[in-house]
Amino acid sequence: MKDLGDCRVLLVDDAKSNLDILVEGLRGEYKISLALSGEQALAVAARTPPDLVLLDIMMPGMDGYEVCRKLRAQPETAELPIIFLSSLEDVQHKSRGFEAGANDYVTKPFDLVEVKARVRAQLKAKAYSDAVKELMAADLRVAREIQMGMIPQDFSAIETEFGVELAGVLEPAREVGGDLYSAFPVGAGRLLILVGDVSGKGIPASLFMVRASSLVRLLGRQCAEPEIILAQLNDELSADNPSCMFVTMVCAVYEPATGRIVIANAGHNRPVLLRKGSAPAWALAKAGIALGFDPGLAFPRTELVLQPGDSLVLYTDGVNEAFNENEECFGNARLLDALAPFTGAAANATSRGLLQSVRGFAGTATQSDDIAILVLRPGMAIAAGAAPPTDVRMTLHALPDDVMQAVGRLQAFGREQGIDEKTLFGLAVSLEEFASNIVNHAYAGRPHEQFDVAFACSTEGLTIELRDRGPAFDPTAVQAPRADVGEELRGEGGWGIHMARHYLDQMAYAREGDQNVLRLSKRLGPTPISES
Repeated sequence: MKDLGDCRVLLVDDAKSNLDILVEGLRGEYKISLALSGEQALAVAARTPPDLVLLDIMMPGMDGYEVCRKLRAQPETAELPIIFLSSLEDVQHKSRGFEAGANDYVTKPFDLVEVKARVRAQLKAKAYSDAVKELMAADLRVAREIQMGMIPQDFSAIETEFGVELAGVLEPAREVGGDLYSAFPVGAGRLLILVGDVSGKGIPASLFMVRASSLVRLLGRQCAEPEIILAQLNDELSADNPSCMFVTMVCAVYEPATGRIVIANAGHNRPVLLRKGSAPAWALAKAGIALGFDPGLAFPRTELVLQPGDSLVLYTDGVNEAFNENEECFGNARLLDALAPFTGAAANATSRGLLQSVRGFAGTATQSDDIAILVLRPGMAIAAGAAPPTDVRMTLHALPDDVMQAVGRLQAFGREQGIDEKTLFGLAVSLEEFASNIVNHAYAGRPHEQFDVAFACSTEGLTIELRDRGPAFDPTAVQAPRADVGEELRGEGGWGIHMARHYLDQMAYAREGDQNVLRLSKRLGPTPISES
């Protein structure tokens, strides 16, 4: 708690005689700042923030009421104790002062003993209030650390093992709640994913979340059926729950070899299924009952088959129950509309895009609840014993992350086909160059635009095809930059395309309708890379 002797008092009065009396009485106990007008008071407060203001009302120019209102409007001084000093002692003027934001009122001519007592009382109250807020802030920091410590930070190992994309986002509110998401293997080539929301705020909610998350992991090792996991978790949480807390949770088990996913829901927001050619749709018909109320509850299961390019979006109510400055709710309709542009997009782009939509809608309104989002996007998983696919098709958004997603898929595809790493490196560089050109030039500043990438392998080699609806542009007509002239004569661009040519055997361009179509070919086998 701040020592009172370290507190600074700002004295504001246009009468120097009053300031002299106040300075003489207070300078031995506090640090003092002075202002002879309202305008000067605001400047001093901004330059050297005080801990309390003694403020005259009747001053030329800006009066004390206006100064008080302006101080209250600034975050740095919004909770600053303000004591009015005035010869206006009728009830109406005092009421006006309190409406402007004053904490106390001293009538002139004042008694210095009374002034000192009121100043001390206000500073002590502020010190106690600040100490309590600091304790609460410390609790919130601990709660946030607990919460973030339970959230997976890296899904790369799971993505590699199961051939999927996973992207999670957790944005805690100012008062930390108990939102969580997770993904982990549950044996026999299956992956469990979940998103949950614990009732309450702060450390109690975080600890209850830790308990629920730990139990799910334990139960998942014993049984990979989500409806059974939720039923057993509910029994455990209901048996020892003196605080009557509860958890909403959606739990799903995904089998990449078949695309089958089984989902069970315990009172949580329904997941959204994104599928190319269809509008975003609810993956479940009902929400079910929350966990922790009564033992012995059953949780129905829903089975779906996810196709390559589908996305399943799980989220907490911090998304659809976000409010803006006009107290309008984001709602389910806006949720589906916000997800529509990300059909077929990479998981990272979808999770980040949804979060940005919520932020944009909320504007300057305070975030009242945690926001958690988890996106599962199946890749080209190979069933046991099946031959690797000989072609891959992807629809991507004009985002750098989607470019790298395509590059990563090309590298995985190439290894499945047995392509050597040196050749694969050149193909990856070429794809990144031409796909980045689409993002940065054809669709500059329009991340929701889509382009198609396909690659196929045959006895003749590997072919990459890119299609976009940007302005007509033939990269095969771009001349290699001249190395024998200065940079000012050389112009921009061309180096990346020239480098890609080095790794390819053929580049062919066509304008088909409103589309740019670029086909890149590379012979496979013993033919060495051209050194030209």
